[in-house]
Order: sequence, then structure tokens, then C-alpha cells
Amino acid sequence: MHDLPDTEDADAAAERYWPEAYKDLIRTHLKQALSVQFHEAEAFTAVYEKHYTNRFSSYDQFVDHLAEMVVIGAENGVDDILEEIYASFRRNTPIPDKRLHALYFWPEPLTEDLKKELHGKVFEAFRNHHTYAHIHEDHYQSNLSFDDFIDQIAALVVAGAVNGADDSLGNIYRSFLLASPLPPARRRPRRIR
Repeated sequence: MHDLPDTEDADAAAERYWPEAYKDLIRTHLKQALSVQFHEAEAFTAVYEKHYTNRFSSYDQFVDHLAEMVVIGAENGVDDILEEIYASFRRNTPIPDKRLHALYFWPEPLTEDLKKELHGKVFEAFRNHHTYAHIHEDHYQSNLSFDDFIDQIAALVVAGAVNGADDSLGNIYRSFLLASPLPPARRRPRRIR
């Protein structure tokens, strides 16, 4: 047998990721906003006391965990919509339409201020990333100005975050109704370009 050289470190150093610094905004602001709403409303005290005291030592720990699950759902919703967007780039098709849910669970995951702030962060991150300039030039320049192109992508990212957070809330509420363990919430690995 021939020995194969170990190139894992070199490969890892050469990997380039899509920009994701805007997710820090989701992790900090959204988690804080949800935790405050959950604590103030005390909406889940009965379900906590009936089904989850064996897993969480306090109501605070329980609702902080719920908030973290919703944050992960928002991040995964962003990843889902970005996958759709990148697929449209690869297929040279129009950018996907923004699809919002008809109704959202309580509490509304992202406030209007947070949506605007997230939109602005995504807009700046993507506008200053040379890859998006090349994609626009190669596929969308005849239909959209560069700023309109980035604005549409940023709006989709915000919609993905809202829908992902809401999907996570729906999964949590389903667990409550069925008196079952909370669903797993896992972040996805960073996206390589």
C-alpha cells in the first residue's frame, strides 16, 4: 500500500467561508429578547413544573434553553434560505421569492428593530464581499443594480431567520402538547465557499 500524505491542516487553512458575522447579532440580541419575554410572561411555568423539572434545575435555566433553541432555529433558517439562494446562483435562475409564514407563534421571534438591524448587517457584509459582486456581474447585472441585488438577499436572510425561529417555536410547542422531551437543536457547520 502507498502512504497518502496528511493534508488535513493545509486543506483546513485553505478553506474559505461565506460571511457569517451577522449571526452574532442573532445569537446575542434574539436570545436576550426571547429570554426577557419568556421570563416576563411566565408563560411556561406550568409546563416546566409538570414536565421539565427533572431536566432543568430552575425555570430560568429552562427558558434560557428555550431561547437558545429558537436562536439555533433562526440560524438554521438563515442557512436554509442561503442554500436556496446559492442554488439559484449555480443554476443561473432568479433569486428565490421571500416566503413568509401566514401566521407566527408567540412571541414574534424578531422585533422590527432587530429585523432592520439584521438586514443592515447582512447588507454591509455581503455588499463588501467580492464574491457577491462577481455573482451579480455574472448573473443579475442586467436585471438588478448591485445594491438592489444585495438588498433582496438581505431581505431573504431576515425572512429565513424569522421562519427558522418560528419553526423552532412550533417544535417546542409540539413537545409541550405531547409532554415529550424537547426536540434537539443543533447548529450547522460553517458554510464553505
